[in-house]
Amino acid sequence: MAFARAAVGADADASALFADGERAFAAGQYAEALRLFTAAREAGSTGPSSYYNIGVCQYQLRDFDAAEETFAALAAEFPAMRELAEYNRGLALRADGNLDDARVAFERSRSSSDEKIVALASAQLAQIVTAPRAVAEPRWTGYFAGGVGYDDNVALLNELVLPSSEASSPLTEVLGVATRDFARPWRFDASAYAVHYADVGDLDQTAVRVSLVTEQRLGAWTLVVGPTLGRSTVDGDGFEELVGADLRLRRGFGMGFVFETRAVYDDSTAAETRFSYIDGSRSFVRLQLQHTSRGRVRAAYDVEHNDRADPGVSPSRERWSVTYQRPFSDRWTADAAFSYRTSRYTEATVPREERLHEASLAARRALRGSWTLGIEYQWFDNDSTAEEFTYDGQRLVFGLSRSFYGN
Repeated sequence: MAFARAAVGADADASALFADGERAFAAGQYAEALRLFTAAREAGSTGPSSYYNIGVCQYQLRDFDAAEETFAALAAEFPAMRELAEYNRGLALRADGNLDDARVAFERSRSSSDEKIVALASAQLAQIVTAPRAVAEPRWTGYFAGGVGYDDNVALLNELVLPSSEASSPLTEVLGVATRDFARPWRFDASAYAVHYADVGDLDQTAVRVSLVTEQRLGAWTLVVGPTLGRSTVDGDGFEELVGADLRLRRGFGMGFVFETRAVYDDSTAAETRFSYIDGSRSFVRLQLQHTSRGRVRAAYDVEHNDRADPGVSPSRERWSVTYQRPFSDRWTADAAFSYRTSRYTEATVPREERLHEASLAARRALRGSWTLGIEYQWFDNDSTAEEFTYDGQRLVFGLSRSFYGN
C-alpha cells in the first residue's frame, strides 16, 4: 500500500526520539516506532510529520480506526496538509471496509496541487469502482462553539451601525458551521453566529450565511466559487440581507507553503427601512500566504470597498494581518494574532481616517469526545482624525467547541 510522504521536522529536544522512531519503523518494529513517535510528540515534535508517522504506524498495526482519527486530526490541525491527510485517511477507511467514506476521502485528496497525490488517489478510486456508486453518499462535517465572557466596549462589535458607546457587559455567544459534500464538485456551506449581552440586550446580534460552491482544478490551482446569501439581526429586528458571490484560488508550492487569493462581492439591502443607510454593496479582496511546519504562520493583505447609501458607514479599507498557531503537546495549542487596518471615509459628513490596531492571544486544550476547551483575549485600539471616533476596548471569552462528522 503506497502512502504519500510528509516532510519531517522536529525540535532538538525531540529529534532523538523521532530519529529512533524512524529507525524502528525501517526495521518493521511498528509498535516500538509508534511508542517513540508518540513520545517525540509529547516532547515537543507536534508538527504535521508527527501526526503522519503516528498514523502510518497505527495503520501498519491494523488499528485502522485510530489511524483514520489521526489523519483526520492532521487535516484539521494543518489545512495545508488536507489533501495528503485525506488520501491516507482514505487508505485507513478502505482497509477497515468503509468504502463509501473512503471514496469521499480519495475524492477530496484529488484537489491537491501535488500530481503524485492526485495519481495515487485516482488509482485507489479505480480499484473500488466496482462498488455501486462512483461517488459516496453526501457527507457533512460540522463545527460548534459556545462561550461566555466579558466585553468592555460592546457597541463596536458592529461598527458600521451601532453607535459609539462605552457600554460593557457579560456576554454569551454561539457559532455553528456546517459543510455538506454532494456529488463532486458541489458543496453546501452554512454558518450562523449569535451573541447576547446581559446588560445591553439592544445590541444582541445574529448572522446567518449560506453558499453553494463548486470546486474545480485549474492546473496546479484549485478554484472554489459560488453564490452566497446572508441575513443578520440587531436586537431581534432584521438588519441586513445580502446576496453575493465568493471566489477563491488556492495553490500549494511545496515545503509547507500555500497561497490563496479570495474575492467577495455582496449586494446589501436593509431588512427594515430604519436601517436603509446601509443599502449598497461591499467588495473585498484578500491575498494570503500560509506556511506550515512545527507551527502554522498565516500572513494576509485585505482591500475592502463599500458603496453604501450613507457615506458615514461606507469606508475604503486596507488591512495587514499575521497569525501564528503552534501546538505544544498532543492536547495544547496556542494562537497569537496581530492586525493593522486603515479606514478612509472621504465622502462622510465629517471626512476622517481611522487606524485600528488589534491583537489577540488564545489557548486551547483538546478534551475527550472531540471537545476542545479554549480561552481567548482580544485587545483593540482605534485612532481617528475625528476625535469622536477614537476608541479602545478588550474582550475575554471562555468556551467549548466540538467538530462533527457524519453521512
